Amino acid sequence: MKRACRTLATCLPLALLLAGVTAACADAPSEDPAAHGWILFEPDDVAWQPAPPSLLPGAKVAVLEGDPSKEGFFTMRLFLPDGYRVLPHWHTKEERVTVLSGTLHLGHGDTFDPAQAKPLPAGSYSSMPPNMTHFGWASGDTVLQLSTIGPWQIVYLNPEDDPRRATKAD
Repeated sequence: MKRACRTLATCLPLALLLAGVTAACADAPSEDPAAHGWILFEPDDVAWQPAPPSLLPGAKVAVLEGDPSKEGFFTMRLFLPDGYRVLPHWHTKEERVTVLSGTLHLGHGDTFDPAQAKPLPAGSYSSMPPNMTHFGWASGDTVLQLSTIGPWQIVYLNPEDDPRRATKAD
């Protein structure tokens, strides 16, 4: 039978390494969700609100975790009614989107060109790097989930496309 450690010189470093790993694991967060505030939403618990002024009227948002306006991780859902469009824009941080229902047609480029968009049915995932100009629209009522790092900002390529501009003019 072979022994893993033949001498103190080979066993001691291994023992110290294992002791360090054990100590690090003892300081790690508990796997018990209740120990750090379990967040749980069943479908009927999702509280939809009107989307922020950075999106055209008709969209709804539900923040599930974190605060999209602050630095750090957050998860939010966006409801886009059938035919809803988001004109060419980009974000300062990665945008990670999962299509939960409906179809998101997603394209990249400086102009809203339906021929350049790819239909993403429910179950699709997209991760776009910061500053990537993209656009999209919904076929059927569509729900997206964004799980990424804030602060979440939307910058329209054409300032005239920014719905906040219309609000300021009123």
